[in-house]
Amino acid sequence: MKLTKLMLSASIAALALVACNKQDTTPEVNRLKTVEISLENVLISKGLAGDKINAGDAVQVNDFKVFLTDAAGNEYTAKVADGSAEAQSYWTVDGLANAEPAVFHYVDPNCTKVVAVANLGKDLTFAEYKALANLQIDAQQDQKTLVLYDEADLVKAEGQHNDVNVDGTTYVSDVYEAELVLTPRVSRFEVDGFTVKFNDEPKYKEINITQLAFQNYYPETSVVTGTETGELVNLVGDLANQAGVYTWLDTPMDPQPWYRDYFNLTITPEEPTKDTPAPLAYHIFSCTETPVLIIKLLADGQPAYLYSKGFFKADGTQVTEFEEGKIYRMNAKGEVASDGSIPIDEDDIDPMDRCLEITVDVVDWAVELVYPEF
Repeated sequence: MKLTKLMLSASIAALALVACNKQDTTPEVNRLKTVEISLENVLISKGLAGDKINAGDAVQVNDFKVFLTDAAGNEYTAKVADGSAEAQSYWTVDGLANAEPAVFHYVDPNCTKVVAVANLGKDLTFAEYKALANLQIDAQQDQKTLVLYDEADLVKAEGQHNDVNVDGTTYVSDVYEAELVLTPRVSRFEVDGFTVKFNDEPKYKEINITQLAFQNYYPETSVVTGTETGELVNLVGDLANQAGVYTWLDTPMDPQPWYRDYFNLTITPEEPTKDTPAPLAYHIFSCTETPVLIIKLLADGQPAYLYSKGFFKADGTQVTEFEEGKIYRMNAKGEVASDGSIPIDEDDIDPMDRCLEITVDVVDWAVELVYPEF
């Protein structure tokens, strides 16, 4: 039997599945199928939530479940090779450590598709999978428990396979293949700190950055299709309305929501870069809407704020589509590498003009650097 490998790499987890037509000594028109999955070389991320994700790091998979189905949404069962028991369809991290290839035998010939869902637990039934409610963005902020999904059709490949049933009959089967890519439904934004570019003759002696907030995102999306639903969330509203913005920024929230972080970083011309107490990360459902970062600060003791109006790559290209399984890491304009700091030009700190360009970095659960424009 031809085997393909299951690879969970960066935001890409490739499940290679092989399906075979079963026939006994007398060929039948509507033969059963066998589906085989190699669990060889599975990669599992051990990172903690909040850690910076590097290029090539795996999306964390705690468990995953496989369903056999067709285009109409019907489920098909399977057995082990000799037909004596149901085939295994659920695996945990521990179960994957030294797993043998998983095999599904005696599958109805009408089965044409394979579905895999990760991090939703063992007890997820097919009926529950079909009735899955939309994912809520506040529940998709922990990188250790992101829901992952993909589906793929079975495609005929070269080769044959022999199955020996418990009754001693040998079944000769044709080979089919399908490849799945397990992917989270979110884009990730990472911030490690702030860098102020002071003029040769600085306008300010001291900049205190005290808050970072995130808005203009969809509240939910479909697990299966990745289609966003609900109205865009804009917590502050009109960013040109200073009174409204300051009222919102000055109103503390307890408990602290995922989209808002408080700290106190003192930046001076002598120390123009400061890291946040811990790396910050924000997940949004991937879409063509551009999220907005809001920064609260004091400039020589006078309150001010900035908000992003776009994100750009190092070559100046604006990012207009935020992709699943990508990490957008803050970066200085024009740079090809960065520590993840949001760059702020001293001249952007102006009560009359509060917009920035932000470069962010995109990681597969791949990395690409980008900068925000303010």
